[in-house]
Amino acid sequence: MTMIFNRLGRTGRRLLLWVRRDRLAQDLAEELELHLHLKQANQRDQGSTHASAEQIRREMGNMTLAKEESRDMWGFVSVDSLLHDIRYALRIFTRNPGFASIAILSLALGIAGNTAIFSIVNTLLIKPLPFREPSRLVRITQLYPKAIFEYFQQHTKTMEIAFVSPASEFNLTGIGPASRIAGSETSANFFSVLGATAERGRTFEPGEDRPGNDGVVVLSHELWRTKFHADPNILDRTITLSGINRRVVGVAPASFSFPSTRVQFWIPARIDPSNAVDYWGGAFVPLIARLRPDANVEQARGEIRSLAGGVWKLFPSPMPRLWNADSTVLSFQSDLAGETRGKLFVLLAAVGTVLIIACANVASLLLARATTRRKEVALRAALGAGTGRIMRQLLTESVVLALAAGALGIVLGTTSVSLFRSVVPAEIPGMSRVGVDWRVCVFAAALSILTGLSFGIVPALNARSLDLVEAMRAGSQRSATKTWMAWRSGLIGGEIALTVVLVVGAGLLMKSLYDLTTVNPGFNSQRILTANISPNDSFCTLRVSCIAFYSRLLEQARGSVGVVDAAVANTVPLDGQLPAIPADVEDHPRTADFPSPMLWTGAVTPSYFRLMQIPLLSGRAFSEADGPNASPVILISASTARRFGQTPIRSANT
Repeated sequence: MTMIFNRLGRTGRRLLLWVRRDRLAQDLAEELELHLHLKQANQRDQGSTHASAEQIRREMGNMTLAKEESRDMWGFVSVDSLLHDIRYALRIFTRNPGFASIAILSLALGIAGNTAIFSIVNTLLIKPLPFREPSRLVRITQLYPKAIFEYFQQHTKTMEIAFVSPASEFNLTGIGPASRIAGSETSANFFSVLGATAERGRTFEPGEDRPGNDGVVVLSHELWRTKFHADPNILDRTITLSGINRRVVGVAPASFSFPSTRVQFWIPARIDPSNAVDYWGGAFVPLIARLRPDANVEQARGEIRSLAGGVWKLFPSPMPRLWNADSTVLSFQSDLAGETRGKLFVLLAAVGTVLIIACANVASLLLARATTRRKEVALRAALGAGTGRIMRQLLTESVVLALAAGALGIVLGTTSVSLFRSVVPAEIPGMSRVGVDWRVCVFAAALSILTGLSFGIVPALNARSLDLVEAMRAGSQRSATKTWMAWRSGLIGGEIALTVVLVVGAGLLMKSLYDLTTVNPGFNSQRILTANISPNDSFCTLRVSCIAFYSRLLEQARGSVGVVDAAVANTVPLDGQLPAIPADVEDHPRTADFPSPMLWTGAVTPSYFRLMQIPLLSGRAFSEADGPNASPVILISASTARRFGQTPIRSANT
């Protein structure tokens, strides 16, 4: 312990002396000058009148060396030497601004790309989620109705389970002009499972997802700020969402935007076992959960597999035996990245290759520049500079160059992240949190230093093998050995090879993108516009009124200037929002394992197929005669017809 304190004391004294080194250097110079005058006076007292000041200095020895040895005792030799090398490197680059600018810009572009992609990797894969104990958050795969959510909630011993629906649109009325905003329905324990709290007021309480208690809402910070002008008295205020009055009980923090940045508010989902249609066949939702203190992911995974294997028997309508039997539990952090994990690593490898090309480019520039500095290096070696000292100076120049490029790269990378965030769909989880934080800055700094060492090592090795006599004779003329000419040729060849790889990869990617845009989706999307019109649920309580509304809407749309035809559908193609229902297929009897197939269904008006120019392979399209009083009819896809042999299909619920 005494030794440690002694070392700390010596380090502290050296640090104090190093801080005061300029004052000490002035005192030392004055003291040496005083010794010179005293020695001259002593010579005169002894009768010597011929000794000059220069002779006396020679008799006193190498005073410059004495000054340097004294400075070494005052502070940290390596720090002083490093600062000197940095100042010298800055002077070198100031005298050659063209070279420095080209090198810095080349490296900055590579570092900027790596910074931008790493910021996404950092957010999705490394940075902890902004929730309490995020490592204990998991997601249960597949989608489930509210009934199965309650079944899991009552029978699981390893997790506390909650759910939140994807963003859907609601009509906000009573506050200025009516507007459509996106919101999510959740279980009452949604916020507590995530470990999220309200910025103002509270979140949902137990039982507020039951009929009669669900008339509450939690606003997002953005909605509270923009639509309600950050009203401090917002709590307990009543707002109308899709015709239902709801009381504001809380405002979420500005950083909270789950499941996506589109969500502007959260309302409790009504869990009502007496409403069998909604309870069993309403919107299926994803389940999230928090592991209990004594449970781990493997235990939760085994429990869910056991429970999910038998839920098909709980449904009031026939369900396939293997329905959601492959459900499992995934870490929430890993699940948010999902399929983007592999793509992110591919992008990281691509921008890493760009940086390697930039390093090779700068290394070849430094080698070319080294041929004009051979006399300078030879002169420094002749004056006593060791090989290690010269190599350290050249590497310091490279690192200073890379750090300058790194600073510019961070600025460009931050701008790139902002642009990327502005064009990426808000539905992608986690993208709202992407940004440049201290981890990204440390990564960029470390990458800059590593980059500087990588492209600076070749010129430094070139200086190590320098022939002093030949370099002094050549002077400032450009000259290089065959070995280093081969190095330069290899670097240039490597740059070209890596560039060709990237160009070919980018070309293949563009070709794939073009092929996707030319794929025939089975309908004609040219010159077709869509509009999302969703009246409140209460508006369509009477089916006749709802049908009349859409009929008038179609008539007005068809009468608009420039409109040739119009149709109504409950979903647009390829948006993945079609509901699934069990169906009975004639001549395909039920079995114990497959009692009823699940079919994706959609509802359209008769003009839909004509408008979309969807061809019919057999049969007829819908007509106006297929109304509510006519016999039920259905159109099926070609794949469904092949699967069931073109046999009639009817819903299992009818």
